[in-house]
Amino acid sequence: MESLLPFEMERRRLLIKKEAETNWSYGQDPNKRTMDELINYGIINLNKPENPTSHMVSAYVQDILNIKKAGHSGTLVKQKL
Repeated sequence: MESLLPFEMERRRLLIKKEAETNWSYGQDPNKRTMDELINYGIINLNKPENPTSHMVSAYVQDILNIKKAGHSGTLVKQKL
């Protein structure tokens, strides 16, 4: 038997609140977005290292992806291990 993590052992079911059709005049199929659209309008979740500030990490992301805008949000909590 393979080893499973606790969240993998939990049985899940899909909850659908409402069946609906997408009006494509307000957007497009996410699977058909270009790489530029994904980079410019997407969200990157990352685990910030301890020493650089959030502002510095945003600047790193801008440099690495060659984009004009990047920002950060959320609560930064220092955890003791």
